[in-house]
Amino acid sequence: MKFFIYFVLFVALLLVFGYLVYLNRSPVEFVLTPEFNSIYYRIPPTPLGLLVVGSFILGFGLGYIFKK
Repeated sequence: MKFFIYFVLFVALLLVFGYLVYLNRSPVEFVLTPEFNSIYYRIPPTPLGLLVVGSFILGFGLGYIFKK
């Protein structure tokens, strides 16, 4: 029964993340550094929802790894 509840929560989380990406699908270009000798360091145009979900997962993972 516990596995079923975890599975349902996982599927619900995937649906929420998918809906968030669907609602924010306009591409944005994220500039990582200011201009230096006409060179910008940036990531390619990525949907905003994917950046939000990715940063949430990355932050959660780093918090889990570096917890005390």
